[in-house]
Order: sequence, then structure tokens, then C-alpha cells
Amino acid sequence: MKKKAWLLLLVVVILASAIAIIQRPDAVDYASWMENTYELQCLDEMCDTFQIEEDNETILLQSVRGGNSPGIFMMKITNTYRNYEDPSYQLDLDVVGFFGKIMIKSEKVKKINKR
Repeated sequence: MKKKAWLLLLVVVILASAIAIIQRPDAVDYASWMENTYELQCLDEMCDTFQIEEDNETILLQSVRGGNSPGIFMMKITNTYRNYEDPSYQLDLDVVGFFGKIMIKSEKVKKINKR
């Protein structure tokens, strides 16, 4: 009887792990989330560069510092975005992705609108 319980537990753990791996967000999900969360247009797959529209002017922001940790079950991204010509535009993000959802751990936004 104990062997059946251990076997059932093992199957449940393997199944839960497989679901978590399949549902982990990736770079495309992150870029889509950025465009849906903020009023911006990503210019590359990882959204390391994006543009915003302000007063009929296009402002380009680029990642100046950051890291991406694509773990097995969870994704972690920390990025600092700046405009090189006008440092008053900034976005500092620390996000985690798990089971298809991306959540903000911390953010600092200046002159970038949220949706």
C-alpha cells in the first residue's frame, strides 16, 4: 500500500512540474506583457529597446542594465531602461513570471504611461 502512495505522489509531482515548465513565460510573453502594461512599442524580441509617443514625438528607450533568468519553472527579469538624450525618461522593472502570469515585484516609472 505504501508503494502505491509513493508512486501516486511521484506522478503528481512530475505532472505538476511538467505543467509549470510548459506554462513558464518566455521573451515573447514578456514583450507582449510590456506592450499591454505600458503605452509603448517594443522594437525587439526581448523588449530591450522600445519607443513611446509623447507630444507627437517618438522617444526611444533602451535597456542600460539588467538581467534575465529563464529558470526551469519561473522567469525573472530585472531591467533598467533609459533615454540617452533625456534621462528624465526612465523605467526600472523587476518582474517574475510563473504559470503564464507576469507580476511586478518592483517598478519605478518616470514619464512613461501605464495602460
